Amino acid sequence: MAQAPAPSTPAAQAAAARLAGMKPPPAGAPAPAAAEPEPQKKHKGKKGESEGGKKKLPIKPILAVVLLLAVGYVVKGKVMKPHYGPGVPVPLGATVDLGQITTNLSDGHLAQLDVVLQLTKPANSKVVTKDEPQFTGDVVADLGHDTYVGLLSPAGRAGLEAELLHQFQATLGLSEGAQQVQSVFFTSFVLQ
Repeated sequence: MAQAPAPSTPAAQAAAARLAGMKPPPAGAPAPAAAEPEPQKKHKGKKGESEGGKKKLPIKPILAVVLLLAVGYVVKGKVMKPHYGPGVPVPLGATVDLGQITTNLSDGHLAQLDVVLQLTKPANSKVVTKDEPQFTGDVVADLGHDTYVGLLSPAGRAGLEAELLHQFQATLGLSEGAQQVQSVFFTSFVLQ
């Protein structure tokens, strides 16, 4: 693009300089042959604009949104509990000791054992302690169906543990998608 010839009169030079954004030449100065335009000075414009006409990022709304998201994340973690699906390992919780239970077996022999329940982390311990008499009754009922010979072997005791675990899990149900009782232990087991 070709440049237009420079105006010859000082008034025309001043007007051309204003249009081009340059400083007008001082009065009585010779006209420059090919004046290069001065770079535009950066200036503050409207509110929200910084130098060069770029808009500032709105800091307060962005901080408010970030703060709101952080608070929401913390509240979600405290209010909503994790939900355990099938195949997801459930952390272990407290143990509940049902104490010593003594009862007769179906063949007239005597069984004396201590039963401990291993709960999972999401288990509701208030419900478990409320149901302890029912658990003790379940142990007595199951032992009443077993025999001395059947419980003498380790497989017989393991079968009783599995049967009791199934009954306790059916009684308590699920909490957060996980069983409340993980396992049943006999801390002592005496047959007479």
